[in-house]
Amino acid sequence: MKICQVTQCFPYQEHLSGDVIEKTYPVGGVSLHVYSISVELSALGHHVTIITTKSRQHEKLHELSLPNIDIKRVPQGITVYNSSLPLHVLKCLNPREYDVIHAHTPLPTIAELAALRNARARCPFVLTYHNDITKGGFPGALISAAYNYSIGAFVLRHADVIITTTRSYAERAPRLKNHLDKVRVVPNGINIERFQQGLDPDGIRARHGLSQSDKVILFVGALESYKGCDYLVRSLPLIVENVPQARLIMTSRGVLEDKLKAMAQELNISDKVIFTGYVPQQDLPSYYAACDVFTLPSVSPLEGFGIVQLEAMACGKPVVTTTIPGPSEVDAEEVATIHVPPRNIEALADAVSRLLNNKALAKKMGENGRRLVAEKYTWGKIAIDLLGIYETLLAVEAGRIPQKMVNGA
Repeated sequence: MKICQVTQCFPYQEHLSGDVIEKTYPVGGVSLHVYSISVELSALGHHVTIITTKSRQHEKLHELSLPNIDIKRVPQGITVYNSSLPLHVLKCLNPREYDVIHAHTPLPTIAELAALRNARARCPFVLTYHNDITKGGFPGALISAAYNYSIGAFVLRHADVIITTTRSYAERAPRLKNHLDKVRVVPNGINIERFQQGLDPDGIRARHGLSQSDKVILFVGALESYKGCDYLVRSLPLIVENVPQARLIMTSRGVLEDKLKAMAQELNISDKVIFTGYVPQQDLPSYYAACDVFTLPSVSPLEGFGIVQLEAMACGKPVVTTTIPGPSEVDAEEVATIHVPPRNIEALADAVSRLLNNKALAKKMGENGRRLVAEKYTWGKIAIDLLGIYETLLAVEAGRIPQKMVNGA
């Protein structure tokens, strides 16, 4: 099968090596998702073409060389309110060269341009709707509304199948309410060989001056409002009352970094919070190994899934997350996670303290999490699920099965 994956950004060698490249070329969860499924699909014998944009540092970077995968990069084009408009996609993408086109949001506008280019050819078109597209402030809200009711609506109508990572997210996403008959659920995945139990925790603890007796709470992600990291910092004094040895490690950077540091000072817990700055991808498994509890205190639908909780579970760590749609569906039975109401610092502190004070419970939940990830959330399984969707669309196109096998299946 010839598969075209369309995504706004795609990693270079430097991104996979953990180097910081540039803030204007965000290689994050969606980009790494596309990279991972493409590697798995190619390993299954399919040819994958990636259509994406160039980093503005393109000439200084090194392209990935991946078997059975071609990478085609186009200029980012003009920028409109922090979003690029890569019009060269209209020339680069020839729908007749592929069996399936699979585009990814939320970063506009490359998926929409791919849909426009495909409007006449009508190659089977799959759209993964990772999360809503929103812009901050009044001008941003106007731009988001204009987008959502124009080309954003068009790409949803054009898609033969819309993939979301959880059903609960799809049912609560306003833009998807008229397209639920086309929604299929394919979750995110991780590499369980990379994230595993038994990694050495001592190196990271030593790096940050932590002893074996310290109880480490870990947060991994951008320091942004939708992540709920401010509520996590505010919960720490309550946690320390119950667990005096508690320490919080917060990785990455973000717009809230200075505010969070000031908040820690005001709460007299500066000595109990460690802001690591950017952490290279290859170091993350060791950070998970060094923690006792992982937290994902997200408060907004912008958190469509929370892949970091899978990474923590794969490393055998218990997780505290919130009840918002998406992240809470990853472990709906709460065998490996505790779900608390978003923005509730008392409930958050109570759940974290409970796990820090109960080694047996934390160990059991960690083991459950590793097993859950191995059963449901490996990239190999995700690739097979995707192939099932692609093959169904091709069978409809060939007239072997009726359209109703896709819509409402």
